[in-house]
Amino acid sequence: MPAILLQVFGQDIALNCAAGEQKRLEDLAAALNARLSGFAGDPDAMRALVLTSLALLDETQATAAALARARGELDRLTDMIVDARAEPAKAEPADEQRGRTPALRIVSGAA
Repeated sequence: MPAILLQVFGQDIALNCAAGEQKRLEDLAAALNARLSGFAGDPDAMRALVLTSLALLDETQATAAALARARGELDRLTDMIVDARAEPAKAEPADEQRGRTPALRIVSGAA
């Protein structure tokens, strides 16, 4: 796992991350810096706060993305239901609507 160095709240924090996650962690650190700009405190406590905050921000963003996917799936399924309910109106018209009478249908079926 590659290690990256993030600067959060004026402190360098080394983290191990999966390949391709460096940019995401840098973006999370930038968002966290914006939120922590008014805080001060013990460096060890601040490190614990930063690590916890990064994890929570990551979880929040992942949840928001999952929610957006779920909303899209609900929209797709709703469209399918609407289309399925509209299908009977598109079905082939009954014999009477095509100009045939039930008697002719019986005769033509018997031949």
